[in-house]
Amino acid sequence: MHTARLRLAAAVLPALLLVAACSSGGGSPEPDSGTPNVLSGKAPLTTEQLSKALVTDTDVPGWTVQPSQTADTSDTSTLTADKPACQPLADMTSSNPRIHRMAFVGAAFAKTTATAGATPDVINQMLVASHAPGDAKKVIASVKSAVAGCTAFTATDSTGTKTPFSVAKGPAVPVGDDAVSWVMTDTADKKTGAALLTVVQTGDTVTAYVSVKSAGGAGPLPVEVARKQNDKLKAALAARK
Repeated sequence: MHTARLRLAAAVLPALLLVAACSSGGGSPEPDSGTPNVLSGKAPLTTEQLSKALVTDTDVPGWTVQPSQTADTSDTSTLTADKPACQPLADMTSSNPRIHRMAFVGAAFAKTTATAGATPDVINQMLVASHAPGDAKKVIASVKSAVAGCTAFTATDSTGTKTPFSVAKGPAVPVGDDAVSWVMTDTADKKTGAALLTVVQTGDTVTAYVSVKSAGGAGPLPVEVARKQNDKLKAALAARK
């Protein structure tokens, strides 16, 4: 599958979820790191360090990964929930979340198709962000709380457009120091307007995934890629001076 085709196929993702600060969350995670003190509390990873830690095609054979052209600007791609309890979910797809991202990089990825140029069945977007010491834990805690207590909300974007969403818990995420996933559905487009969102905390970083089927609907959890991304971030965090 050509990377150009992956970029085109990524356009099937809801525009809301293609904000430079694209997102995610979901489920009951199973921590895989017993030494968060080694990975937390130092200077946040820079954009350059995050870029070097981003998964590549070589890291995950059978997948095609295309880095996104993301730049943390002062644009107004914000999302506001009408219910305060649901705001952490809106923040995951906002360029101006309440808990600031120090730096971030993104990518689109999908299973490599057998036929060159074919559209993959599932398209994924990911955003890897670094945070000030302690903030990554705050992000994951706020999202888990929101997933547990928020079943529906209406989001207003920076243009004033309102979109009604329903929220349902997603599958358990056996990756990272902590993690959560949920399915968010545009209730005005229940047939195709759903996505699986997954958030993984690794030390002082948060990786957010959005997974959708090309034909519409929420995609499966990209566990293989998430595991490798978690491993690379652990190595980058441990290597900090």
